[in-house]
Amino acid sequence: MRALTCTVLLTLLTAVQAPYCFGQEDDVAVLIASLEEYMQTQRIPGAMVSIVRADTVLFMGGIGYASIERNEPVSAEHLFRQGSVSKSFTAFALLSVLRDTEYSLDTPIRDINPSLPFANRWASEHPVRVVHLLEHTSGFDDFHLHAIYNTTDSTLPPIANMVHDHRPSLTSRWQPGTRKSYSNPNYVVAGHLIEVLAGSPYDAYISERILRPMGMASSGFYFKQPDALPFATGYQRRGATLTPLPFATINGGPAGDLAANATDMAAFLQVMLTGGDRFSLAELERIETPQTTLAAKAGLTYGYGLGNFAVWRNGHLFHGHDGGIDGFSARYAYSRAADLGVAVAINRNGNATAMVRLILDHVLGEDAAPSGERIAHPIPDSIRAAYAGFYEFRSPRNELLGFSDRMLAGLTLDFDTDTLITRTLLGKAKDTLYYAGQHRFYRTGEGSPTAALLTSDSGNPVFWINDSYTERGSRLVRVTLFFAVLCSFLLVAVFCLYAVPWLLLNLFKAERRSPANHLAVLGFGVCLALFFTGLGLSFSQIPAVKSMPFSTLLVYGSSYLLAATCAYALYRGTKLPPGIGFRIFFMLTSVGSLIITIYLWDAGFIGLKLWSY
Repeated sequence: MRALTCTVLLTLLTAVQAPYCFGQEDDVAVLIASLEEYMQTQRIPGAMVSIVRADTVLFMGGIGYASIERNEPVSAEHLFRQGSVSKSFTAFALLSVLRDTEYSLDTPIRDINPSLPFANRWASEHPVRVVHLLEHTSGFDDFHLHAIYNTTDSTLPPIANMVHDHRPSLTSRWQPGTRKSYSNPNYVVAGHLIEVLAGSPYDAYISERILRPMGMASSGFYFKQPDALPFATGYQRRGATLTPLPFATINGGPAGDLAANATDMAAFLQVMLTGGDRFSLAELERIETPQTTLAAKAGLTYGYGLGNFAVWRNGHLFHGHDGGIDGFSARYAYSRAADLGVAVAINRNGNATAMVRLILDHVLGEDAAPSGERIAHPIPDSIRAAYAGFYEFRSPRNELLGFSDRMLAGLTLDFDTDTLITRTLLGKAKDTLYYAGQHRFYRTGEGSPTAALLTSDSGNPVFWINDSYTERGSRLVRVTLFFAVLCSFLLVAVFCLYAVPWLLLNLFKAERRSPANHLAVLGFGVCLALFFTGLGLSFSQIPAVKSMPFSTLLVYGSSYLLAATCAYALYRGTKLPPGIGFRIFFMLTSVGSLIITIYLWDAGFIGLKLWSY
């Protein structure tokens, strides 16, 4: 990779048409060298990088290899899959097509297509609107496993087919327009609305009306990899080994099928900095500003807008999006205040954000103070009295995996004179926030409020932080649940470790004792191990989940056996032999197995059919 340094710098010198704004030639060389070193350390094969000002391309090219096998260096024209960066362009396209219709962002989506297969029990007063899709405030669940990949179609199907496949996700879990919960199916539905309103495939509309007018000549939403274009090969890292991955066809193109190169992303970033010929700065500000969450309605301007989220970095408010798809990771970020736009994509599973941060640290300085005036105000006693306490996260991205929030997550709010200290479930200090007035708070390193104290529609205290919705609950209940489940797993594990040698020794005794009690708990432990093994295997081979592989059957069958062995262990507890020590040990363990079973049942794992989930 080091051998490419001269090539990269030559590309830089030909691409830059104005003096470097962040340093002279040697400064640029230092930046490229630091990126190159990071890539070598992290085993990243290649990266496309774009760095721009509003009127200047500072760097536009590649580092490393588009294909290790072909020894092919990354050029400015190599296409990298962008994953969820796609959502920014789908949002642009839906805004564009709405301009030519009678509809708007506030239109209920059923007014556009009355047959859309989704459920919303608040529909009479709070319908799901177009804007809720783009701001992730519909309440819909994220991808279910069986619907992530498309392994049947050779050409792009109508997006209506994808919407049909995602029906299990399309249920509003809370009142639309209140909480933000990231959901890829939101953008599948948005892509379908583009097709309904434009009367053409969504990918063709985006190419003709969004990408090409922005100067993105090669980028596109690709259902399959086209042979005629230079695509980077995606890789997966396993230890020190990089394994090439095939082009994965997903069942959610509008949410993740964009592929772009450094040249096109440089053009796009300059549009986001200036508006270009197509978008006014007012329109860009609407794209960047959420309006439908409880926090937005209370005046908080920070968060996820229309396919666009905000983050404070290096003293400036940046907007953009990130994304990941099999073998690729991408992120773009821009700030008009800093007059800087950066886009990075790497051809390896991982996180391109770290490289973006390296660039921002180099260009803007790591310790840059937040722009804008920050004044910390005393926190009124009325706010302390109304909002002190423990808060539970209640807007899980994926309902199936939300059990982890219920188990481990939560924040306790402690108030000082002008600061709010958040603590984890177990009491460790997590963050310090500064009161900005009007129930809003700054976090360290931020120049505008990003957290707020609110009230839900039902009157419950709400703490909104980093786009996460939390409601006040009982810390005692949550801590009790945490330790009950943790101790239950430990009891079952210890009993199994004791039961195995006991059973072996019992085989050689002249007077053998009944092994039923030991086998009951050991059977539960074995079923528990099989269940988590099946779950892990299923998540590691998601493309095959829909075809009902052995791992999904293992999850389904072992979950029922788990419940059966739990019931048998409780039954055996009524027939224990004399001996107070063993009685207590067995009863505690069997009760622990019941706690685990109830917890897994409540989380939706008992009888889970992953092949259709």
